Amino acid sequence: MKISEFISTLPNVVLTGDSVVLPDDFIRKMFYISNLNKDDVFYHLGIGNNPSTLRIAREEFQIRKAVGIDINATVIDEVKSKTKIIKNVYAINENVSSCSLSEATVIFSWFTDEKINKLLSKKFESELDNGSRIISIWSPPDLFLPDKIDFPILVCEKPFKTGVDIKDQLKAIYKSDCIDFTASWNLADRYIKSFGTVDPSHHRFLNILQSLIIWFNARDLGIACENEIPPPVKSYVEILKYFFNIDLTDFYQNTVNL
Repeated sequence: MKISEFISTLPNVVLTGDSVVLPDDFIRKMFYISNLNKDDVFYHLGIGNNPSTLRIAREEFQIRKAVGIDINATVIDEVKSKTKIIKNVYAINENVSSCSLSEATVIFSWFTDEKINKLLSKKFESELDNGSRIISIWSPPDLFLPDKIDFPILVCEKPFKTGVDIKDQLKAIYKSDCIDFTASWNLADRYIKSFGTVDPSHHRFLNILQSLIIWFNARDLGIACENEIPPPVKSYVEILKYFFNIDLTDFYQNTVNL
């Protein structure tokens, strides 16, 4: 089965990430790293199925106000129903591109769409006060450089530092000018473990698949350390093909972005 065929068998919510639920402990870790406190106003952009971010921010970190924003009206109705008894929690049905962010002091944004991130980075620059923090997972918005890193959680604080290109961002986050396959494996492993929700029996499969995708994408971005496909990559591609019926050989020429 080609990787494109494998992807087509997955439910749409898996591909869009609309139903991703962040574990409570992961949310708390985000808030500790960003120094969320009683003076803050917290915004979750694209809140989806995560009303717990608003609940934990208000009830445990005692912030002044928590706001969840989502373009999906059904999602917002669900968030309202789950947070209606909590004071100073608001759920707003609006596009993140048009909503005002001027009162926010801490924002959680986890969009993967490059166009949305470029748009949001401009809003962050123009609307937020100095000292405001942006929490993201895996990578910061646009070419922002993080001030705090506990991978995969990253925090950028205004005034924001920005890189010239992805290599600047790579060096700031991973302390290296390039990514080799060992780094790809370790990044995938840390990412999967950080959520604490993957069945141990599935961990190695996911680690193999994600580390291969990381390395091939790094190669196509020109930030892989190796000039040629390293032997471990070829071996794991064969393992996925013959033991899991997932064929990644298309990646030898062109990366399929996930």
